[in-house]
Parts: sequence; C-alpha cells; structure tokens
Amino acid sequence: MDDLELINLSKRANVAAASGDISGAIRMYKEVLAQQPDNESVLMHLAALIDDPKEKKSYVQRVLKINPYNEDAKTMLAGLEGRPAQKAEEADPEPVEALHCYYHPDRETTLRCNKCGRPICTECAIRTPVGYRCPDCVREQQDKFYTATTSDIIKGAVVAFVGGLLVGLATLLTIMFLGRFLFFGFLAAFFIGPALGGAVAEAVRRAMGKRHARHFPIIGDIVFLIGILLLLIPFVLFGDLISLGMAALLVIMALSTFYARLKF
Repeated sequence: MDDLELINLSKRANVAAASGDISGAIRMYKEVLAQQPDNESVLMHLAALIDDPKEKKSYVQRVLKINPYNEDAKTMLAGLEGRPAQKAEEADPEPVEALHCYYHPDRETTLRCNKCGRPICTECAIRTPVGYRCPDCVREQQDKFYTATTSDIIKGAVVAFVGGLLVGLATLLTIMFLGRFLFFGFLAAFFIGPALGGAVAEAVRRAMGKRHARHFPIIGDIVFLIGILLLLIPFVLFGDLISLGMAALLVIMALSTFYARLKF
C-alpha cells in the first residue's frame, strides 16, 4: 500500500469515526498503523476510540515514545493511571452553565460541540477522535471526503448497471451448468457472488476516479440490482425453486459485497 492509499485510508477512517462507525474506523486505523507503526496521529486516534484501558494505554505510551511533548497523550495517560494531569496553573472551578441543545431547544445540556461551540444534547453528540461534535460539523467534515462530481456518479451508475447485466448472465450460466448439482451449485454461488460483486465495485470505483459520493453505495447497489434482474426476470418467472434459491444466494452475496466495497 503506497503513501497516497494510506492517506486516503486515514481520511476514510476519520469519516467513519465522525459518522459514529467506531469499529470501522478502528479497523482502518489499524491497517494504516500496520504500514506506519510510528504514525503519531493514527496512534492518538486509536487511543481515543479504543474502550479497553490496557490497549488504550499502550497506544498512548507509544505516542509518548515518539513525541514526549505531546500534551494530549500526557493528559490521557494521567487519566488512565488515575493521577491528576500536570497543568501549568490551576484555576478555580466555575459553575457549569445550563444550556439548551441547538437541535432540541427543550433539552438542557452542558455539552458543546468542540468545533463550533454549539450546545448539543447526548443524542445529537457524535463522538470523533478529537471529541464530541454536532451533526452539522460532522457533515461538513464528511463533505471534504465526498468529492465525486455529477459526472462521476453517472459514470459509476452506468458501470454498475452494465456490471449487473454481466452478473445476471453469470448467474444464468452458473445455474445452467451446476443447477443439477445441488451441493456444488450452492457452493459455487456462495463463492462466485462475492467475487463478481467485488469486481464490479472495483470497476465502479475506477470509473469514478476513486472519488466518493455520500449516498452512492445505496444508489449503486440499486442500479446494480436492476441490471441483474433485467436478465433474471424470465428465469424468476419460470425457474424451479432450487435454481431460484441458488440464484438468490449468488445475487445476495454479490450485492452485499458490492455495497461493502463502495461503503468502505
């Protein structure tokens, strides 16, 4: 994985974390860390997202080995070790002001978005690697990731539709040659479906210049399914139940893989 791919993977992890997909963000950050074990920023992101105290502490300690002057890491380590963080000066605690959520004015809160400062309730607050943020700021951050143009989306949809036609054809051929062999037919459908779905998703990503659109994974999946069904409708109407089950398994596996590849 080259440096550009690692940068893009880090950006995708940031978006996933900002969207609340903590497990997905952790997985992608760890992929980056496997290639760049001294990436201070990724280590801090993981330390912020991981719930296990022991694992969290190990990431913080790695950060401090790289940069002993990282104040955020020092503060986090102090909290994990149950000791007060060292501060240059201690201020008298001020009374906490009761605020009302920007999105739900009838709800009192003491929490603010750490970017725009708007008060937000716990339902609206979205945890990110750098603290809690409001939905508007999270969407603004995501918009920097979703850079696909209308032309990119059209190209992606066309490729998804053509890919759907090819997968529909492959489904018919699979049933034609293996439909009589129950075990091997379903086994082939189980493995062929993800392979075809992944191949079409990669073709779509290349057609879009590897740029992303906010709702395209869902739109692309629908267009992909339409292409598949155009070839399978006659078969659906007149096929036997076993062959229909085989076809359904292959299509479902292809659709789920296609969506997952475009989503992440």
